[in-house]
Parts: sequence; structure tokens; C-alpha cells
Amino acid sequence: MMWAIVARFLLGTYTGHRDDGAPDPFPDPARLHAALVHAACQGSTALADSGGSLRPSPESLAALRWFESNPPTGIHLPESVPINGERVIAYRHEGVVRKEGAAWTDKKTQRRVADGYAFNGEIAWVWEQEPPADVRDTLDALCADVSCLGEAASPVVLEVSSAAPEQTLRLRPEASRFAAGATAVRVAEPGRVDALLTGHQKANVKRPTTAQDRPASSELPAPHPVVTTGLASAQYFPADPAPAAGPWQEVILLPVDLDVDFRDRVLWCTALHRALVSRIGFGAPSLVTGVYEPGVPRPANRLALQYLHRSLLGHLNITSDAFALMIPAGAEQEDYAALTAALANFRYLRSPAGMVQFDGTVHSVLADEFWPAPAPRTVRMWTTNPVAVAETRPQRDAVPAWTLQDAALLSVGFVLRDRWQLEPGRGLAFYRSVVEQARERGVRVQQVRAVAKRDAERYVHKLHRNTPVLTYSATFDVGEAIPPRTLSAVGQSRHLGGGLLVPVDHPEDLANALREVQG
Repeated sequence: MMWAIVARFLLGTYTGHRDDGAPDPFPDPARLHAALVHAACQGSTALADSGGSLRPSPESLAALRWFESNPPTGIHLPESVPINGERVIAYRHEGVVRKEGAAWTDKKTQRRVADGYAFNGEIAWVWEQEPPADVRDTLDALCADVSCLGEAASPVVLEVSSAAPEQTLRLRPEASRFAAGATAVRVAEPGRVDALLTGHQKANVKRPTTAQDRPASSELPAPHPVVTTGLASAQYFPADPAPAAGPWQEVILLPVDLDVDFRDRVLWCTALHRALVSRIGFGAPSLVTGVYEPGVPRPANRLALQYLHRSLLGHLNITSDAFALMIPAGAEQEDYAALTAALANFRYLRSPAGMVQFDGTVHSVLADEFWPAPAPRTVRMWTTNPVAVAETRPQRDAVPAWTLQDAALLSVGFVLRDRWQLEPGRGLAFYRSVVEQARERGVRVQQVRAVAKRDAERYVHKLHRNTPVLTYSATFDVGEAIPPRTLSAVGQSRHLGGGLLVPVDHPEDLANALREVQG
């Protein structure tokens, strides 16, 4: 039976701060656990010892330890908005005393206020299995003794309920820390209540004497160290995630202290690909290798590796260049697990151009939420960065002639082949059918030009010996074929550093004029 602890904030607002001082958007299970520990130590269920101090009862400790071993399987979060998006500072007396000259001065210190969140409903932490009756009853009693959650400005009523609300976030214990769409949430793990009790005892060993408590020339607040033992991070995911609308569903970013010439991106991405295959070893999945058994249908896209300049990553708060590992939509969980295992403790990458060291930082982003949203009253188009490589170059005597624009449209069509449910094929007739599908679905090539041949081979990984290397730069208007925030790439080397598409936003009137010219 489902079971929940429900929080109703009496002022409709929640105020709490994370360890870096940033506003906490919602109270996590670790904060709820801490509030229950406080209630167990100071509330109606606490027991008095011989010295008059209060301590938690054995029943309370058992209930809190059950909480530690059973994090909520789901969280219900209502809609919320920041109380005040602006920085508001209050100056308060907080015990800061300084001797300035011959005078003692009671200083006022800055404190941020009005940076909590307002909720339009109740918050709930949900368990799919109800706890034992004695644990449930004890938690019910502890909830009744909790007066605030977060800071004192967040008065709350906590209640247990068998009518669990709909979950908006669900726990996935097996999820990798690389998984996109995850919300990292603090939870209490076994040993947390003992760590908090020990920390409290150390902070309250003995009261100072009058002489020891005499003010010094300067007095500053001396908060006790924050106890972090017994805290863990759990991965919670949207209860009903929307399926990926683009060719790739997730992007894993590996920041790197490197400055790669754009002509060497394929070289570095190829080195990364070989390193991943080597780290996985025997049985590396086709998702990574790109090699499929005879008779196995080849998907339109597999794992794509791109190198992104830092100028493209500022909106993600990444200040360095980064390798991007693009996971295709519909990837098997076993293949995904093999890839993420290969990334564990991945520290060095060697290529013919040198060696680079990773710092272990990893970012994961949904591919459909990679780029910033287009500005109002603009139309998003896409340009190759720097170039794409055409997959094929049919004979010149084809009738009608096969143009560079056709080759560019074919590149988009090949990426979206599975989305458009097109059967794989070969030959000029098939290529023309893919191009026609692209046009019918609103894909247009606004600008396209061939790139000088002297550097063409640096943008390609492998190509049939009888196929000349044709590199081009292009600007695409894809309509709704690719969502406006999706990271994607086109062309023959899209899986190994080529054909990256970056957004270019045009004013609506200019975009409409360009579309009229295209017809």
C-alpha cells in the first residue's frame, strides 16, 4: 500500500538554503529526516535523562533508522515560483562585535531574505510500501512535533497519509550519475541519525566559565561544523518523461582543458571512440562500435561524439571546452550501462595530436533541452560547425542533376530516417526519395557552399575509396523536423566530430523573407 508524509506550508512558502547559500527549491528527504531527528530529540516523544537533558526514545531511533534504509520512492512537487527573483539584503545584529579604537561596536551583517519558493499545493514524500505499524505510528507522532521545515520562516504541518498523491519524481536506484533528466536529491543513509547525535554531543560538551566567556577584542559568529556524514545523493526522474523528439536523447559532457583546432575535431573524437571501445573490451555494443552483425538493421544514428568549444557551453555554466557523447533515442539499457561503466575513472586520452587529462567532472543534459530556447519573435535555423561531409556523391550525368543542395538535404534525411520511418536503401532513386521526404516535411537549405578540398580529408573518418570527399557548410531551416533546443549533427562524420549543428536565430520577418525566396 502506498504511504506518504505530506507537508502543508502554512504561509504557502518554503525558505531553505543549500550548502553553497543558494535557495533550496524544495525540501529534500535529508531535510525532512533532520526535522524528524530534531522532533525526536526535543519533542513530546523525547525522554529525559538524569541530568535533565532530552534524548530520543528507542522507538524514535528505530523509526529514523527505517527512514534511512528506505528513502522515499517518489516525491510529489506542486508548481512553484521564486518569492523574489531579485537579491534582497537585510542588515541584522548577529553577534558581530569589534573594538574600533577605544569603543566596542556591535556590527550589523548582511543576510539574504525573500529568496524562498511559493508553492500552490502540498509537498509529499511517497513510499510504495507502507512501513511496519510501529514505525508508522512513531513517524506520525514525530511529524506532529515538527513546527517548521527549512528556516523558521517556513512554518509547516506534517502529516502521514495512506492516500498518497501523484508522484512527480520517482527514485531510480540503479540509475547512473550520468543519466540525463535526473534530479540529484539529498537523502539520509544508514548512520545519519547517529552522526547527528554525535555532532550535537561534541558541540555541547561543557558550558564555558565566566572567564572563558568574556568577550575578546572581536567577536564573530562561530557556528558549529555542519555534519555531512550519512548524506547521499539519489537520482530522481520525472514520473512520466516525454520521449525524445530528436535523433539523440541524452548528452554526456566531459569538460576538458584543451583547445582543439576545428580541423582536428574528427581526429580527437576518433581517439575518444577508440578509447571507449578499448575500455569496454570484448563484446562492446554496436551502439558504441558502429559495427552490426549481418542481417541486423542499422539504425539511423548510434553514439555520436562531438567536440564543443566553450563558447557554445556558457549557458550550461561550463567554462571550458568539452567532449559531448550523444546517446541515440531508444538506446538499450545494457548498452547504456556498458558505456557509462567505461567512463568511470576515465582520466587520460591520447591522440596523434597529444594527450589530455580529464578532471572527472561529468555533466548530463537531455538532448532536447541542450540549447537555450529561441528568443521571442525569432525563428531558429541551424548552421554546420564547421562543416559537414556528404554521405554520397552520385554520378554527374544524373538526370535531373544531383546538386549540393540535394546532398545537404540527404544528410538531414539520413539523420531523421528512423523518425520518419523510412526503410534503409541505396542508390540514386532512394536518395531522391529521402530528399523529397525532407522537402515535404519542411526542411530547406537556406545557404550551402562547398569547402576547399585541401582540408577535406581532415573532416572525414572513413569513406568508400570510390567516393570523393565532398565537404560543405550550410544553413538549414528544418521547421519542426528537429526541436529548437536539440543537439544534433548531420553528414557522414556526424558520429565522430563532424557536421555539428549550432543554432542561428533570425528575426521573424527575415526568416519569412528567406522562406519566400526558397519557395
